[in-house]
Amino acid sequence: MKLNNLNMKKINFFALCAIVISSVLLVSCGGNTSTPKASLNNDIDSLSYAYGVSLAEQGLAQFLEQSGIIGSANNLQNEYQMRISAADEDEKENLEKELKTKLDALNNENAPKLNQFLKGVQESLNAGDEKTAYIQGLSVGNQISQQMMPQLTSLIFADDSENKLNNQQIISGLFGALRNQELAISKLEASDFVQAAVEKGQEESQRRSEEEMKVQNADVIAEGETFLAENAERGEVVVLPSGLQYEIIKEGTGEIPSATDQVRVHYHGTLLDGTVFDSSIDRGESITFGVNQVIPGWTEALKLMPVGSTWKLYIPYELGYGAQGSGPVIKPFSTLIFDVELIGIE
Repeated sequence: MKLNNLNMKKINFFALCAIVISSVLLVSCGGNTSTPKASLNNDIDSLSYAYGVSLAEQGLAQFLEQSGIIGSANNLQNEYQMRISAADEDEKENLEKELKTKLDALNNENAPKLNQFLKGVQESLNAGDEKTAYIQGLSVGNQISQQMMPQLTSLIFADDSENKLNNQQIISGLFGALRNQELAISKLEASDFVQAAVEKGQEESQRRSEEEMKVQNADVIAEGETFLAENAERGEVVVLPSGLQYEIIKEGTGEIPSATDQVRVHYHGTLLDGTVFDSSIDRGESITFGVNQVIPGWTEALKLMPVGSTWKLYIPYELGYGAQGSGPVIKPFSTLIFDVELIGIE
């Protein structure tokens, strides 16, 4: 959250009055944090007080609402203002009493957390050098507990809400490292340990997501598997251990590319139903790219093709675009067919 500096031109008398009244309501309904009495004895006092009020106006109150520290009265007030403006005198009086009752209830509900927040603000503003480190510790601890830990928990444990990080062990590792004590996991190993856990969590999350998507796209998967099984029975089709299938349309006699080569090709790609999703042939312009910079099925085939060859590739989804698909045409788990002409090695 970014709080703007005081802009006196933006604050008029009526806005100040409304904010002061709201502030008094919020902090006068119980708890241990009382509001110091306003003493506007000189210009500095007045400026200081106005700045405090403006902090709430310029984003702090909204921040507290978004953080769940206080509930918002704005919607409630707006609703009743519209109703009051359209009501007759008797209804207005009843609505105003009803609004006050609801605001009092909201203020009572807000008071405990708001008092704790204000206590922290007061302690931080009044802290001398001896307390600066303590205040910074509160700030860092809040960031760890409210931002960093939830993010890490989400990355590592994904949707498994049963698993939580252990606060005491976080403190043990943090304190031990800062005090240069003997550690159960070394500083050099700690980052790798956490990174490995994050990667494992992401892999598990991806696996779960893919399993769910497989259920949703069962018809596409079944169609591809049936096609490949029937296609493999044709004598002219070569089936590799990876599942890739190819058919030699034209036998080349040139050099065979390696994984690090750049190759120039013409190609024509379709779905099983004949829908064309990409074609350099239709564009009338060949394309150059790295052998290892394309989908796995292409990479595997290119490392077997002599220059001058034209092959028809039948690529299962595992060697194509997998569970993600590509663009609006290639659905997740799609089996693909390519006509590929290897023109040369660049």
